[in-house]
Amino acid sequence: MSTTGTGKTDAPTPNGHWAGSGLSEPPRTAGGVTLCGGCRAAGSCRLGVERERLDEEGVARFELSCPRSHEGGPDVAHGGWTAAVLDDCLGHLPLLHGVMSVTAELTVSFVKPVPVERPLELRVWADRREGSRWYIAGELTLPPGGAVLARASGIWVTRDHSHYARHAQWLAGQGGDAEDR
Repeated sequence: MSTTGTGKTDAPTPNGHWAGSGLSEPPRTAGGVTLCGGCRAAGSCRLGVERERLDEEGVARFELSCPRSHEGGPDVAHGGWTAAVLDDCLGHLPLLHGVMSVTAELTVSFVKPVPVERPLELRVWADRREGSRWYIAGELTLPPGGAVLARASGIWVTRDHSHYARHAQWLAGQGGDAEDR
């Protein structure tokens, strides 16, 4: 067992993933970064997110850099990395409020090429909430000048921990079991 950035113990879960296990708090790094299932196994965010926090205005702030392993063009992040890190971090806003959610819609605007292995900042905020839907936006910037590199907005839908069990049940009914391949 290890201690998370929130001071809570990251105990093993029966299925190896926190989201479907009923944990009330997701595992986090020392920098407070919420770890997904794949990153939990690695012990760090594979997308390069190093710190996350919720400020007094309710805005999530992230410190990150694009790892060289996600380079698309020379010294430039792959657009897939940019979209993935925006999806991930925008989805962390509800988590920082203690709410699990899933992405329903994501729109990304690529403003400037994102450099690899350079410090970046991402600000994320909720434009509004309607029932179980969070309308979230964010901007990825290059410090210290704050040049905007990408913008994203989307909708996240609140889900409870049974969401993943329902998905597994649905998927099992779709055929194409791993043994059939």
